[in-house]
Amino acid sequence: MFGMDNNQMTMASSLLLGCAALALLLALLVRSRLRCRELDRQLAQARAGIEALRRQALHDGLTGLPNRFLLEDRIDQSIAKAHREQCCFALLFIDLDDFKLVNDSHGHAAGDLLLVQIGRRLLGNLRQSDTVARIGGDEFVVLTEIVAANDISALREKITHALAQPFQIGSAWLQVTACVGHARFPEDGLCMTELLAKADAGMYHLKRQRRPDATRDAAAPRTMTPAALPLTSMAETAR
Repeated sequence: MFGMDNNQMTMASSLLLGCAALALLLALLVRSRLRCRELDRQLAQARAGIEALRRQALHDGLTGLPNRFLLEDRIDQSIAKAHREQCCFALLFIDLDDFKLVNDSHGHAAGDLLLVQIGRRLLGNLRQSDTVARIGGDEFVVLTEIVAANDISALREKITHALAQPFQIGSAWLQVTACVGHARFPEDGLCMTELLAKADAGMYHLKRQRRPDATRDAAAPRTMTPAALPLTSMAETAR
């Protein structure tokens, strides 16, 4: 360079090279940080996707309630706790009466909305420690810990009363009835299969009592009959 001796030129060149190297290093660092942020974003998305898949696998797609798989896990935990702490729990099997009539009269969308509202009402009337699961079309199961001798009968009455209150579906008001069977651990079964079978049998017994003319066997496929409609529409009454 003009006006510089060799040493000065060497120092200037080294300084320029150092600045260029530093600029390159900073650029690489910024690029690396951006890459790390992108990887973090992708990892967060992957984790969210895995969590969504896990939730889908363990929860009912319509109501968001635990499904049969999660219910089985909760029952296994309750069994382990019962053995460990010498406590008891119960399953309550809830089956709506003639739910098919809702779909036939008001459409499947109305039926789906009714199931969602039933799930919410059950959750709103039970303890946070209780599990409310949907295991079939119009079948719900409540898993609850028993403390007092009358806990089961009190809970059955509470559930029946809660479901007897009308549900608003669009402009219509629907009133439903349900049969509730129960099973107590360990008297009525030592696993989920035995407990559900006992509660299901109790629920069918109630259905047969309500309909003495019914000839359905507990093991036979379920059919809906239009007789004595327990699902009644009260449309327009709110107007």
